[in-house]
Amino acid sequence: MTEDPGQVDASRHGSVLVLQLTRKGNGNRVTQKMGDQAVIHLEAARADRGITGCVLTGHGDDFCLGGDYRSAGASTVGRLEFGRSFADVVQAMRRLGKPVVAAVNGNAHAGGFALLAACDMAVAADSATFGLPEAAHGLFPFLALAIVKDTLPAKMLWDMVYRSRMLDAAEAKSLYLVNDVVPKSEVLPRAVELAACTASLNPDIVSLGRDLYYNTRCTSPAEAIEQSRFALAAALKAMEERS
Repeated sequence: MTEDPGQVDASRHGSVLVLQLTRKGNGNRVTQKMGDQAVIHLEAARADRGITGCVLTGHGDDFCLGGDYRSAGASTVGRLEFGRSFADVVQAMRRLGKPVVAAVNGNAHAGGFALLAACDMAVAADSATFGLPEAAHGLFPFLALAIVKDTLPAKMLWDMVYRSRMLDAAEAKSLYLVNDVVPKSEVLPRAVELAACTASLNPDIVSLGRDLYYNTRCTSPAEAIEQSRFALAAALKAMEERS
């Protein structure tokens, strides 16, 4: 029997695109197919001026329990392709030019925790847990660590990695990993509301500002300010064209 490769379901809630990770019985673990589908949806959303924000959520009781590297097979080529697919999702999220909000309907572990960290904002169910449990299963959060390393103080991050320590929703909020903690039934509506928060703003200016943030995260201060002056000039032009 062939294992379910999962899918990414897309739906519109007003001007917000909702992407749902759907892999029933597998904790919505992301396969290469799902990663590739997510990238297609995100790239289309960036080009669609009718979409002003995006929400990422999971099917059922889990947000996402990680990436399913086992689905890539035993070859190094297959494993590298799986890693490429997962990395492409994060890059597409960063290129979106619009708010990306995680609707954490359930547990966000391993790669699922990384996807949460890659979102601009997040709403979590009060029953959700968060963690990087790979070491407890004989591995290490290689892909996830590259994404989450700047979102937590080092002491907390290594405590989660080495001891596979889980956070509950209240602690996740105290660490600013999520913005709001609500009952599960309210997670998606609240996330859609947050994702639409810039709908009345000039989309070109929002995109310029968001792109500047992600493009300068690892640059020197001099390079960051150099990029920012060009972004400012472009934003002023866009403001004048709209007035």
